[in-house]
Amino acid sequence: MEFSIVKETDKQMSEVSSEENNEAVESELLKKLPPEAKKIFAMMATQRSGLITNPITHKINEKHIDKILEIADKDDDRSFNDAVETRKYALIYFIIFAGLFVFSTVFLVSHDKELYKEVIKLFAVFLGGLGSGFGFKSYLDRNR
Repeated sequence: MEFSIVKETDKQMSEVSSEENNEAVESELLKKLPPEAKKIFAMMATQRSGLITNPITHKINEKHIDKILEIADKDDDRSFNDAVETRKYALIYFIIFAGLFVFSTVFLVSHDKELYKEVIKLFAVFLGGLGSGFGFKSYLDRNR
């Protein structure tokens, strides 16, 4: 009976030492990873904290890490392309607005100056409201 207790204790000790070796290897691998992969593994580590470990983390190899980095790179490219498209549309809107303003200025000044003054007042009020709205939104976003 004592012999079986010794076997169980040795078995438990070997499991603890193998877990410590695994953790040491994992920490070495995490130090060598790029920042994008570290973020992903950090999220996975928070999910696996507790008594139940995620079996997928033990099966990850270099191909999986390469795939994660490729996906992160594609995401960066898509974000850049989205920013470029947003700037293009903002430029197009500005050009259309400036053209409309120049056309209305040329047309209304020559025909009706009072109407032009009213349009400029409304335009100034519109821009003031637009600017205050963006300012208020940025203020709320800063406080989050």
